[in-house]
Amino acid sequence: MMQNFILNTDYNRISGIISFPKGENKRYPLVILSHGLISSKESSKYIALADRLNEEGIGACRFDYHGCGESGGFIEETTLSIRVKNLEAVLEFVSGHPSVDPERIGVLGSSFGGSTCIIKAARDKRIKCVSIWATPYKLEERDNGTISDIKFKDTIFTDFQSYDILEEAEKVSHALVVHGDLDEVVPCTEGKEIYNRMRRPKKLEIIKGADHTFTNPLHRDKAITMAVNWFRRYLIRP
Repeated sequence: MMQNFILNTDYNRISGIISFPKGENKRYPLVILSHGLISSKESSKYIALADRLNEEGIGACRFDYHGCGESGGFIEETTLSIRVKNLEAVLEFVSGHPSVDPERIGVLGSSFGGSTCIIKAARDKRIKCVSIWATPYKLEERDNGTISDIKFKDTIFTDFQSYDILEEAEKVSHALVVHGDLDEVVPCTEGKEIYNRMRRPKKLEIIKGADHTFTNPLHRDKAITMAVNWFRRYLIRP
């Protein structure tokens, strides 16, 4: 079962898709998928993740952050604070969905989306487990504020610096950290430091030869399998 949804927030309109395993009508565990800075819910990575989660009996929620995909807002104006608020709105929506078990919700985020997940998971007990991929704990302005050919406003950098991601990570447990050792955007050392600050249970997986977006299909499939197994472990009751 797949359902499109629209949420209105203080900052923008959020477009998303929630999907569930085929079968009986019941409440399912669910994972919210939090994409990176300039990605979207239509990324092949998130579609594959949603499909695999559904195959394992877990619901999945894909959505577009502020300024991305079909959601409202201008990406040049996005900030970590805005994205945390977007994730909050999506969490509220899925928590009240009749097909979701609100006691079994996890989040998965990559890159900037992983930083967003850390903040939200540290502050909201409704999130029971986490997987973060290629996630930074700092964002420094370079190239006159241009990232992937997009000129961002200074607020994305000043806002990010107002958070202590490593301090927030100390409040997060049941976390799987995945990073490629050849990540050309976020050094693998950042993922390791985030992992070191997290509470147990936790697990660190370094994928040899993998880049920032896990371009190689073998690397991507390995990361997906690791994450799905992690969520099965902590969200599916015996």
